[in-house]
This record gives sequence, structure tokens and C-alpha cells, in this order.
Amino acid sequence: MLPKSDRLRRAKDFALLSQKGRVIYSPLYALRLRPSREATKVGFVTSTKVFKTAVKRNRAKRRMREVLRMLKTEWPKHVDLLFILKYDVLDAAFEDLQAAVRRSFEKVPEALSKPPVPRKNIKARRRTSVVYRENP
Repeated sequence: MLPKSDRLRRAKDFALLSQKGRVIYSPLYALRLRPSREATKVGFVTSTKVFKTAVKRNRAKRRMREVLRMLKTEWPKHVDLLFILKYDVLDAAFEDLQAAVRRSFEKVPEALSKPPVPRKNIKARRRTSVVYRENP
């Protein structure tokens, strides 16, 4: 497990990365990143749309945490990283996960030199349910 000092924990950090972070795409995940003044921190997002059960969501996050723990010496410096996991993370070989993360880390300097990818306001995308009833 990654120590608390290496993890993104505040909702504000996740929201900033989601809205203003640059993106590196991989078949296994989308990596959102943002420069930071502090040490590099990592966060993971798994959706219930992609992973139907909590068991699968947690397993996917555990696998990625272990990969990143093993590659800690290769982490880019002063960058916040948010991994948005795709379903293929569960079926991929561990070596393939490591190779994908290494390739993404090589692309970080190039991604940081580009302007951020604009996103719609995430708060505005909340689900609402409206029930219309007919008057008798």
C-alpha cells in the first residue's frame, strides 16, 4: 500500500485534476496529471459503470497501487497523478501494466508542456431523476 504522503486524498485535488489536468491515454487507463509544488501524489478512480461490483473496483485499484509502489523510483517529480481505470486493468498481465505505466511516465514532460484539456463542469453533470405524473 502507498503511504498517505504519496496519495491524493482531498476531494478538491481530485476535482482540480479532473477539470484542469492534462491527459495521457492508455488502453488500460486515462492518466490525468497536473504540476504540483509538493512531492508527487497519486490517486485512482474506478466507476461503477465500468466495474459493476466493489470487489472488481477494489481489485483494479490494488493492482495499480502495487505497480506504482514497485515503480516509485521512476515517478515523475512534482506532479499529481490521477489514474482513471478501464476494465482491461483486471485482465492485463502485471508486466503489461508496468510497461504501460512506464510509457505514460515517459510522456509526462510532453503532456505538461501542452495546455490543459478543458472539461465541462463536473458538478453540473449530477444525475437527477424527475417523475412526471398525470393529473386524473
